[in-house]
Amino acid sequence: MKSKFLFLALLSLLGGCTNEMASYQASPEQAFTLLREKTYPWDEEYRRAIVVMSMPKCMLRYKMPPDKGDIIKVTVYNSGDGYYVLKDKAGQYLANLADCSMSVVEKEIIDPGEFKGFFETLPGQPLRFIAAPAKPQPKTQPKIPAAPARKSAN
Repeated sequence: MKSKFLFLALLSLLGGCTNEMASYQASPEQAFTLLREKTYPWDEEYRRAIVVMSMPKCMLRYKMPPDKGDIIKVTVYNSGDGYYVLKDKAGQYLANLADCSMSVVEKEIIDPGEFKGFFETLPGQPLRFIAAPAKPQPKTQPKIPAAPARKSAN
């Protein structure tokens, strides 16, 4: 009887733990994964990290500032040449998929590049990545070469 009570007590402690992840895949071999974890129910903060991956070359994990539950969005921008800007309430980061590097950027980035989407955490829902709407393709008329003029048989 005591072992059942102890088991239920330990199980209830684990109920407050959180371990979530979501990914943005830039290409079949390259991605960012946001990790968010809370080890114990009494922890006040979520530990966060970004994994920058370019397979099979590299995969590196970088710590991000902790989240007290108030950072619900991390936006992702493509700056070109393999560089991406990630922004959230705690700061902004520059990541390079070619060599899996990432650094904190102190100065405000005015034009971060093309918006690709955002990681989002909503109460009662798992962490997820919401992709930016696809840009509509311009409608163009197919270019058909003109047929050569026929000679009349008159």
